[in-house]
Amino acid sequence: MEIKKLFLGLAFSSAVLFAGNFNDGMKALDSGNISKAIEQFQTLAKSGDVDSQTMLGEMYLDGIGTNQDTKKAYYWIQKAANAGDKEAEYLLGFMYENGIEVKQDISEAVAWYQKAANKGDTMAMYNLAFIYKNGANGVNKDMNKAVSLLQKVEEIKSRDM
Repeated sequence: MEIKKLFLGLAFSSAVLFAGNFNDGMKALDSGNISKAIEQFQTLAKSGDVDSQTMLGEMYLDGIGTNQDTKKAYYWIQKAANAGDKEAEYLLGFMYENGIEVKQDISEAVAWYQKAANKGDTMAMYNLAFIYKNGANGVNKDMNKAVSLLQKVEEIKSRDM
């Protein structure tokens, strides 16, 4: 029984090793070999690679190299967001804000955006600022929060230049 577990573990490990890594998937994507990129990201995402889960979810969300599939997008984005990936947290917030594959829930969107914003995601900060500027379904209008978030975005953008 132990030998069987060891064999299965080795077989799985070598499949992941031969699959390459996230950067290989990005190189395939950049060179226009979309099918290879999707195959790469799928293999890595199934093995628990959070970056690949986010990328695959975003590809399904936007229909990049594949038919748009919001159900698969939600599956992979939620998985990566729950693992703490800031880009996936932003994307999940976006899905809740816009009711994509989930019931629209601005409070839930704010919670996910806030997680991503706390990690420095400027898109999440911008979307939060917009929500606070206007107020929306259960989220009170708060110009101070909106301005503060936009100032953080500007600070990060000027630091990155």
